[in-house]
Amino acid sequence: MALSKAAGFALSLILICIVNPASAQKRHALIIGGLGGSPEQTSRIALHLEGAYNALTGPLGFPREYVAVLAEQSLSANDYVLGESTAENIRAQFSDFRDRLAQGDELYILLFGHGSYDGKESALNIPRRDLTGSDYAALSDELIIGRTIWICTMSSSGPFIQTLRDPDRIVITATRTGTQRNQTVFPEYLIESLIEPAADLDRDGSLSVLEVFQYTAGQTSRHYEREGRLTTEHSLLDDNGDGVGTLANALDESGDGFIAGNTWLRRSQALLGNSTFANERSVLERQIATLEARKSELDTDIYYAELEMLFVALARLNERIESELESDDY
Repeated sequence: MALSKAAGFALSLILICIVNPASAQKRHALIIGGLGGSPEQTSRIALHLEGAYNALTGPLGFPREYVAVLAEQSLSANDYVLGESTAENIRAQFSDFRDRLAQGDELYILLFGHGSYDGKESALNIPRRDLTGSDYAALSDELIIGRTIWICTMSSSGPFIQTLRDPDRIVITATRTGTQRNQTVFPEYLIESLIEPAADLDRDGSLSVLEVFQYTAGQTSRHYEREGRLTTEHSLLDDNGDGVGTLANALDESGDGFIAGNTWLRRSQALLGNSTFANERSVLERQIATLEARKSELDTDIYYAELEMLFVALARLNERIESELESDDY
């Protein structure tokens, strides 16, 4: 198939960017723990917060100063907790992100605790006044960064898919709807996915957000099968900004999964040891994300010609990386 002029221009732009790679992006995280409501539930949430913090700042390589944890007052004695998870403190943290984060940075936001749903909006139950999905969306809208990854692990989290929708956001929820109100087991398996080697589903040494979602959803489903219980949570992923989440077993037939599959919590040793690979892949990923965000503005033939070209370039790069992994006997 002959390339359009626009497709040829995009290829030239990619090659220029590879020769002159942009400065490395920085990854930040905000982990929010809601109210437990009982000593047992507060302890459970504390385990999730500590597990996520240790995974991000440990094997996943986030600098400690880039990971903020907010929790209920009773957990403030833990040295990893920055402050109480009130609406005021959450807003202040977003204000800090607005001042500190650069355009190419990524922000991971993890919500743990109990969710609620009033028939229109979902919320994480936090001290005093709750923030709804729309509140969090408004806070996110103030940030000018490369990508925001929302992982909402609580009950009734499904509507966050719709309220947080945006081409520059990946949204994962533990439930499909706001009426799935039972306590979720999703957070246990999410923490497991961040440290468990088996979560690297394609065994390439990297860990993508897509793999985290697929592993966690799969383990959650198997949990209910082992217990012989009716499944009361069905996790969703939306990464194309249409506000329609997709179940893990339906990703192949949907428009979701590609951006999450190219958003990395951990890079393979081949990439870590080869800045050229890392720069080239980062450029291609951002070109694809930018193109998908502009889909409605472009002629259909031009859009798909450019997208095909980028997919081919990414596939060839992945082949080079796999060859490097094999030669290094990773």
